[in-house]
Amino acid sequence: MITELPEDVRRHILSFLSTKHAVSTTILSRSWKNLWTLASTKNLELDDSLLLHPESNSETIHHLPSLFSNFVNHVLGLISVPCIQTLKLCCSYPYDPDHINCWLHTACKYNVSEVNIRVYSQNPIKLPSNLYGSTWLVVLKLNANVSLDFRDSISFPRLKVLWIKVYDANDVNLTQKLFRDHICPILEELFIEGEILDENRRVVLLVILSSLKRLKIEYRLAHSFQGGIEYNFVLHCPNLECLDLRDDFLAKYSARDLKVLDYAKISIGYPCADYAAFDLYGDVNPSNRAFEVLEELSNVKSLSLSGGTTKALSCSYETAQHTGLDDDDENALLIRLRNFELYFRFLTFLELGFRTCESWSLLPLLLHSSPNVEYLILKKELDLTSCRYKTVFFWRPEEPVPECMSLHLREIEIRGFQGESQELAIVEFFLGHAEVLQKMTIHVQEASPNMMFSEHVLQIPTVAEACEVEIISTKSCIQ
Repeated sequence: MITELPEDVRRHILSFLSTKHAVSTTILSRSWKNLWTLASTKNLELDDSLLLHPESNSETIHHLPSLFSNFVNHVLGLISVPCIQTLKLCCSYPYDPDHINCWLHTACKYNVSEVNIRVYSQNPIKLPSNLYGSTWLVVLKLNANVSLDFRDSISFPRLKVLWIKVYDANDVNLTQKLFRDHICPILEELFIEGEILDENRRVVLLVILSSLKRLKIEYRLAHSFQGGIEYNFVLHCPNLECLDLRDDFLAKYSARDLKVLDYAKISIGYPCADYAAFDLYGDVNPSNRAFEVLEELSNVKSLSLSGGTTKALSCSYETAQHTGLDDDDENALLIRLRNFELYFRFLTFLELGFRTCESWSLLPLLLHSSPNVEYLILKKELDLTSCRYKTVFFWRPEEPVPECMSLHLREIEIRGFQGESQELAIVEFFLGHAEVLQKMTIHVQEASPNMMFSEHVLQIPTVAEACEVEIISTKSCIQ
């Protein structure tokens, strides 16, 4: 029945299939032979994993690279369309970089608007020269060891989305010269994923883009180095609306002119590196690097802090208490912790993830700085590197109740509670002081719910008469 459809309809159908499946239609009948080459191709997908089948034996897998190479050469030799919307090249096996360079150069001749490269290669592959200056290219995703040629003046005049993986061994041009206005003048979305491989390398990442709206950074250490890492991140993006920063070693951050930032997610200093060697918590100066990130977030409406961020901030005060500071210095740091030199006047959504008991001391500090919070998420996350998370510390009863709890806080969600008696103090405080609270949801991470904990929670009197309390376990939901 499909064969009887008009040829242009069949071509349109083929344009939505993966390249492997579209090419496979050539065996159906003579009328299907090479029909896919005339299709208005929307997706040229060259993926070596699609050549594997459940019945593939070890001998077939051994010859997979040569089979895939022959397949790609055959497909590229038959394409006869004027343009390709999306090119996706996925190679999980090591191939000759010269072959990969040739495939990319040939495929990119067809005025491609989206390029997605996921290639495993120890040796860097070259980005096709016909992409530099392309007025067709809008999306570029490089999950590979890619080399860019900075000898000539490069530019991506129509590029709006850029995803790139940066290796520590790459030329510094990638991190210091690529993310600039004159190279990507209309870039709106940038995702940088990086790995630090060399402990003696000083890494500098500069992002100076006036048009950028969404930025995500994920940097991690490939090994636990014993010192020497210095990583600086400089951000100047006056039109940035969404910021997502994640690294596992608490880098030095500097951000300016984030006046329109609406959403921020910060996860810095997850303890998978050797902090003692880096001496990150020894800096008790009020100009602590962690605060440098927060100082540009005063206009956000949605803020998420998780992982080691809360630990880094809280440990700064703990360090101050044990380093022999005089009273004036200690009080100055405490004041800075309490106020963050910030006032989140627009913040309505706040999410906090804690991995250490000390981190809970930040919760009242943030609530006092955020008078308009309506939705609050608290996540108690297990810190696998520490056995000290046995007690949940909370603020003292004599401290004033944050303004948001009296006027705006309407919904609270708590995740990761384990039914411990210490956790009741947190629940009791919110239920007893959140005057306009409409709903509290508590997720208890247990194979079987702690019925005593659930019963205690449901018996706590609420200051808000219409408040609904819900306790969710892995097996049941109790209301």
